[in-house]
Amino acid sequence: MKPITLYIFVHDDVPDSIANTLGRGYFKEFTDEISAITGRTFVFNEVRRVRGVTDLNYKSQNTDEVLRNWQIAAIGYKNDKGLEWGKTERYILVTKDPINEAVLGSAYPGKPAVIASTQSYQVIAHEVGHSFNATHEDAELGWNAWGGECETFMYPHISNVRGKCYRYTRKNREHIKAFLSDAP
Repeated sequence: MKPITLYIFVHDDVPDSIANTLGRGYFKEFTDEISAITGRTFVFNEVRRVRGVTDLNYKSQNTDEVLRNWQIAAIGYKNDKGLEWGKTERYILVTKDPINEAVLGSAYPGKPAVIASTQSYQVIAHEVGHSFNATHEDAELGWNAWGGECETFMYPHISNVRGKCYRYTRKNREHIKAFLSDAP
């Protein structure tokens, strides 16, 4: 079974103090879970300081335009490097700031291009989840080991009052597994 390959484009505005913690702080929990769900491993490729790619202007009120622009930049990078673009590849632009005051990240359902800010540990997992067809509708609140209320990865409204569950719901796990089931 082919591994899932993540191309992690660290935007030029992400400070090294955050960029150097991306693996453990932002990727470990959800990639471990997706591996358990699908039986696939992950390949991580970090990309930094590529003109026209990691310096993309992502701050805008028009989220669709930003995501389209990112997809065009990611496809250009893929073409230049001779990379694949399919169900098992994800091109993630990791940003310091949200796209705008209401949107922390964006992804097309079932598509490889993803934008996610480092404003919360769940944003990258949330947007990558969308790219594997996980939905807000199948998200839920849960309870953590300490009895506190927590948000699953796809929960649509991040709150500083609730904890993070660091997991997908059963239904979203099913969506992810189904999406990747016919991939090589």
